[in-house]
Amino acid sequence: MSNSTHRLPIAMKTTFQDILLLTYAVPPPLLADLLPAYIHPYIHNGRSYISIVIGNMRGMRPGVLPEFLGTSYYQIVYRAVVCLRDLDGRERRGVFFLRSDSNDPVMNYFGNRLTEFRFHFFHTGAISLFQRHQELLVSVETADKQGDLVAYLRNQGSAEHLPPAEDFATIEEEKNTLVQLFHAYAYDPEHAIVYDLEIERGEWSLQRLEMLDVFSAFFKEYPFPAATARPISHIYIQECSYIWKPMIAIPVSTLQKMKGG
Repeated sequence: MSNSTHRLPIAMKTTFQDILLLTYAVPPPLLADLLPAYIHPYIHNGRSYISIVIGNMRGMRPGVLPEFLGTSYYQIVYRAVVCLRDLDGRERRGVFFLRSDSNDPVMNYFGNRLTEFRFHFFHTGAISLFQRHQELLVSVETADKQGDLVAYLRNQGSAEHLPPAEDFATIEEEKNTLVQLFHAYAYDPEHAIVYDLEIERGEWSLQRLEMLDVFSAFFKEYPFPAATARPISHIYIQECSYIWKPMIAIPVSTLQKMKGG
């Protein structure tokens, strides 16, 4: 990440044909153990959150190129809701990627060598998304088995017309806590920097998913033992454009360090 010769100083662009955002509530201390010292768990009503994000990405490419020259692939990311804290106490919310798998080895190769992707490490896995009427089936098989996932869900329709997820008083509170997150952070200890990758996106319409059945190795085997993570919010989004801007570097000397970190 720190090698400037591997930096890609231009925006990257794609369209998510489908996004599934499957969110779990977790104890803040357990999440803190997985985060770098200067990136803190975001806490809401005594809980922290990790989302499994499954995306069908169409036309990933440098922003100056047309979509047909891009790469289309599936990706699954485990992203924690986190925050940075300035020395004066101001919080900047965003996400931190705990694990990432894609089904495109070429994409993984370049993603692990270019800093604009390398805010997390790409693994390679087999990822499938099946949809019939209102039912969806997700299947993920990973080399180390720690990212294996099978989920069976039903689309209930527009989230705006349904009650908010558990833990949240309104749909707006749920969206602002779990969905409206436009910064991804990564820590470079060698250069004492936290990288900030800003995201722009198009308009999206949230649909509520009902979780009918699920197995997630991440939340049942490692790193979260059974019963320490609870599924609470499941969202489906279609046809949403995304732009990843070039990273900026934040010196850790301007940030508060996590206690015990």
